[in-house]
Amino acid sequence: MGTLLMAGWLLAGAAVPAASVADTTVELRRGDRVVVERFTGELSVESWSRSSLSVAGDADDVRGVAVTRSGSEVTVRPDDRKARTNDVELVVRVPAWVRLEVSGRELDVSVAGVEGGVAVRNVSGDVRMDRVAGEIAISTVEGEIGVYGARGPVTAHSRGDDVTLSDVTGDVDVGTGDGDLRLENVTASNLRAETLDGDVYFNGALAPSGTYWISVHDGDATLILPGDTDAHVSVSTFDGELTSDFPVTLRRYQGGGVFDFTLGEGSAQLEVKVFDGEIRFRRREGR
Repeated sequence: MGTLLMAGWLLAGAAVPAASVADTTVELRRGDRVVVERFTGELSVESWSRSSLSVAGDADDVRGVAVTRSGSEVTVRPDDRKARTNDVELVVRVPAWVRLEVSGRELDVSVAGVEGGVAVRNVSGDVRMDRVAGEIAISTVEGEIGVYGARGPVTAHSRGDDVTLSDVTGDVDVGTGDGDLRLENVTASNLRAETLDGDVYFNGALAPSGTYWISVHDGDATLILPGDTDAHVSVSTFDGELTSDFPVTLRRYQGGGVFDFTLGEGSAQLEVKVFDGEIRFRRREGR
């Protein structure tokens, strides 16, 4: 089946009918926000060098797409007056500088190269982001989240699946109800990570004066830190144990599994709470 690029001139607040498409692109302006909403299926958003938006996919899928402009907001949604969702496979291309927002019900989403910030709200479906920047916010009820290469604050929450962050620079707020949190090569001044039924794996450096809070109800917490880490550490575990590659000198002990100790000069603040599981501090070799 052939592939058709959808585009056309945007009219303020009015849909562009498929029959009127005469150009291959829709021009965008600096400061525009692109909103993609109400689709189900698969959506891929890629950046390109043009100052325009295009929608590509199967001819039937593209004919069912409407593009509207209202001020600086450009919306891509199903062309259905009854507001029903369409199950599609679409590729949307936008300038790297655009601000992107996506919402869907059963939608697998991938975003690459968008640097103006991305927000994704989903009910069911996986979300993956590569080489993104700006404020990143992702929420899904059921689906895996992966962010690989990001500059800017990242908020990512999935109620029922794993959340993975790799090569991220910026403050982090991640959580899952029934999944693992894996944070690899994360550089954050403030970090909050919480899972109810899963493990937390953190591999990164702690910033001076940074604050870090990790909570696990039923699972293990493993932290791989540089040998020169400076942190005041608070640890609590109800039914588990602490193992450490670092020498531990207790500063405060409340009995049970609640105690404080210091690594290096203790400039950062690190709190790790595990109800039923192990806490492991591992020394990272090299830089």
